[in-house]
Amino acid sequence: MPRRIRSGEDGKPAEVAITLVVAAPSALTSEVLCRAFNQRRKQLNVVAFALSRKDLCKQVAERKPNIALISARMEDDPTAGLHALQQLRLARSSTRAIVLLDCSEPEQVIEAFSHGARGVVRMSEPFEVLCKCIRSVHAGQVWADSSQLRSVVQALGEREPVRIISAIGTPLLTKREEQIVRMVTEGLPNSEISKSLRLSAHTVKNHLFRIYEKLGVSNRVELVLYALSKRDSNPA
Repeated sequence: MPRRIRSGEDGKPAEVAITLVVAAPSALTSEVLCRAFNQRRKQLNVVAFALSRKDLCKQVAERKPNIALISARMEDDPTAGLHALQQLRLARSSTRAIVLLDCSEPEQVIEAFSHGARGVVRMSEPFEVLCKCIRSVHAGQVWADSSQLRSVVQALGEREPVRIISAIGTPLLTKREEQIVRMVTEGLPNSEISKSLRLSAHTVKNHLFRIYEKLGVSNRVELVLYALSKRDSNPA
């Protein structure tokens, strides 16, 4: 379904609504979310709801929404939504996914980002927080609170490093850049990276800019999440 473009009073195009497909854990939750989003229809336009993994994948393929809002719990299965997210990733869907979690268990947060989520939000958060998350993810950012990010960083620190390679197995980064990525995922600031590698702070910054450009990320948080996804998707 094409996104609607409205004209403002001055005749110029107004803000384009962000299109959503919502995968909810129950019909009741769908109804509550539907009423909430309808009050913001000019900014957030729900084009379809889904109550199963199969229906979610079908709706995303047909509607091609900007955002898929996916509950981790679907079909009375606490991880069904995460499996659906994995299917969307394997299908190379361009729709950006946000996962709704019953709680912020580190394992679920890590699995959500590993399977391609661009944001995670607890179901207990205010609706306004969810709306901010949707707008941020649509703008190309990654959304998670500080405790969720700590879980991701800790998980990365406990895993063996992996080389970041292309689809045909070619290394995307130089050995020096891989060193810097590893240190970033361990939570080290630029000053510590500079000291450890005996590089100037300016050189470290330049390396990071080149890494961001090569991997298509824009900041340290996205770099950490990118590295996490590659650790889980590439063979050891």
